[in-house]
Amino acid sequence: MTSSEFEKLIIQQKDKMYRFAVSILKNSEDAQDTVQEVVLQLWKNRRSLDRKKNLESYCLNAVRNRCFDVLRKQKHRQEYQKTMDYQSMVESNIEYTDLVEKLKKEILKLPDQQRLAIELKDLQGLDYEEISTIMEQSITSIRASVSRGRKKLYEIFKEEIANV
Repeated sequence: MTSSEFEKLIIQQKDKMYRFAVSILKNSEDAQDTVQEVVLQLWKNRRSLDRKKNLESYCLNAVRNRCFDVLRKQKHRQEYQKTMDYQSMVESNIEYTDLVEKLKKEILKLPDQQRLAIELKDLQGLDYEEISTIMEQSITSIRASVSRGRKKLYEIFKEEIANV
């Protein structure tokens, strides 16, 4: 098949090939790329095209097959992305769990009054009045203990907080 014959026969099919690709891929850019790749492949094989009886059918089959290749690749990309997202989530959960465990250990190292005040305020969610009643100390003293405990924990976790 000569260049002029190719242009006459194949390029006429290009619009139909494009519409067919869009109907399968549901994406204009992917359809354009697919048709372009098929036309390029047909050009490379133009000598064997002389023997094809129904050139239109041959072109549309080539587009269909290429579209299915594109869809398979997209599916693999999506599955890969899901796997990567899951791995990232697992790693984040592990890091978070490690951080929580370290925090619990560091809270246990605080002086008793600060440790108890932090546990009641931040872990159990009690307000200062309730903590004051439980610990039999003034609200001002409880606030100071919570503040000092938080400052010590902040100093210990300063680097981890900066990385989050």
